[in-house]
Amino acid sequence: MGRFAEQPKQAPHKTIKNKGVLRRKRMYMAVMALFLIWAGSTLWSQHVQIQNRSDILAQKRTEQQAVQDSWNKLNFEVERLQDPEYIGQIARKKFGLYPPAEIPIIQSQKQNE
Repeated sequence: MGRFAEQPKQAPHKTIKNKGVLRRKRMYMAVMALFLIWAGSTLWSQHVQIQNRSDILAQKRTEQQAVQDSWNKLNFEVERLQDPEYIGQIARKKFGLYPPAEIPIIQSQKQNE
């Protein structure tokens, strides 16, 4: 037989070799499946935590906005209380106090209706 002659084919010993390869592939797939399950559960739990924190943050922001509005109203009221004319209006309206030279005109409620 020459150098370029076709070599006789031998029967492959795939049955013994394939069992080891198949076992390694199954082990690899099992490890990868366990890893993916672990990673998926971790991602899901983190997603739930982030969603809960986002809900809490939205609630806190609405509370902060309400407090800020209240703060602004109080500051506006404090600024108005610095004005003597506004203090006079409050004294007239709530307490019925008038300056000595002023004569109040009181309307009866029957006339308003």
